[in-house]
Amino acid sequence: MKPLLIAVCATFMLSACSININKPKSPEQHVDSAASKVELQDSSAVFIKAIKLANGYSVIVEEGRLEPRSIGSITAKLYRDLNVGDFADAVSFVRDGTIIKTELIENSKEKQKLAITTVTAGSGNYQNTQLLCIKAANITLC
Repeated sequence: MKPLLIAVCATFMLSACSININKPKSPEQHVDSAASKVELQDSSAVFIKAIKLANGYSVIVEEGRLEPRSIGSITAKLYRDLNVGDFADAVSFVRDGTIIKTELIENSKEKQKLAITTVTAGSGNYQNTQLLCIKAANITLC
């Protein structure tokens, strides 16, 4: 009787350990019924870049994190001091394509101009550039 009891307990303990409770769920299991959205597993493909300005401010340019790569939004956030999170201003606008580059066109202490270039998905590969003007603690579309 004792060997049988040990065998049953050992079998139960081993089968309980073989369940993977950290197994990632498939995207269809992440559906939020209230918001009707799908949480993406891999957000590493999203564009995000921090740019230091001549006046000491920083700008973070990013695509929307849970949006498709081919369409969505771009957000540019202006920080007085990014290290401590001293937020100053932000602007968001529509994006048709993915961001391929961001570059400072003008970078003086008084005024900065930032160009954000996107390329559309598909065979056309059309490029579009949106300019952002930064003056003092304000960021706007040019």
